[in-house]
Amino acid sequence: MPERLPIYINPERAAASGLDASGEFVLEKMERLRDRLLPPYGSVEARLSFGKEGRRKYLSGHIVGKMVVECQRCMSALEKPVDHQFRLGLIETEVEIDMLLPGEEPLMISNEDLFLADVIEDELELLLPMVAMHEAGSCEQREMSAIVDEIPEDEPVVEDKRPNPFAALVDLKKD
Repeated sequence: MPERLPIYINPERAAASGLDASGEFVLEKMERLRDRLLPPYGSVEARLSFGKEGRRKYLSGHIVGKMVVECQRCMSALEKPVDHQFRLGLIETEVEIDMLLPGEEPLMISNEDLFLADVIEDELELLLPMVAMHEAGSCEQREMSAIVDEIPEDEPVVEDKRPNPFAALVDLKKD
């Protein structure tokens, strides 16, 4: 049974002890991610495993849940399911990047504790679509007639009566 996920962790000690922990993350509390999501934002469950293979340290994780993004077609909420596995090589210098296994991404660590919500937030940001849209035909698109129906009948329609800037060209063309 995995332990409850701590807020801060020393990655060196976690890798040495083979820590296996899980916890829930409420996306509304993640400042960078919140700006790109819509209420109710969503939440994810993360299971993290720290380990060591020889001198190499790693963090592998699995994130499951949902994020609520804005559909760029209808501008309404769109639930984006999350089921993401990742593996990060814990490195202290850029020279160690060459020692990473295929599929591992580098995570620079120092002597300071690691704020795990930042790691999860970084992974979730990578999963956000460039353009989020509902499946074709399933959008809550509003018809143009519905928009026209919202204009009160007693409100006068103002037409733009500015002179056409190209009207002078008509006289030149006649010559």
